[in-house]
Amino acid sequence: MTCMKRILFVLFLVTAMMSCNNQEKERANIIELEKNMVDGNGVLNAASADKLIEAYMSYAKKFPNDEMSPDFLFKAVDISVAYNALNPQKTIDITNVLIDNYPDFEMTPMAMFIKGFVYENQMRDYEKALDTYHQFLDKYPNNPMAADVQSTIKNIGIPLDELIKTFEQ
Repeated sequence: MTCMKRILFVLFLVTAMMSCNNQEKERANIIELEKNMVDGNGVLNAASADKLIEAYMSYAKKFPNDEMSPDFLFKAVDISVAYNALNPQKTIDITNVLIDNYPDFEMTPMAMFIKGFVYENQMRDYEKALDTYHQFLDKYPNNPMAADVQSTIKNIGIPLDELIKTFEQ
């Protein structure tokens, strides 16, 4: 029996070491992708951005309990909202993963706001935007952005030129 316990212990250690090694490889890959996201002229590379978003998502899926996972997901949201104007659903999907899996993460309220923003400004789905903004206020009523969200709700769907006129009056 003692021999069996030793074998199991050794197997456990080997598995744990391999897991850590894989995690470090994933982080190293992310660091490399982050470096390559901008070319020598300071121009952001869309193909590299997509690879980086996928690497962030993959890391969070493989290592959901790692403290870097919610950070990586928020970085994916940040990049996605800038690069995926033609595919805004991708940004929505990433925000959903962050909101659902890391509700207490400090940047989750911002991710929820971005979700509403994408629905409103990129997808022109005002109903879903309003729903998201109301969820924000329900979950984070004391968040510093709550007043901005309330103002956004009040002005949603109003063309920019009309908003400017009302502010000028």
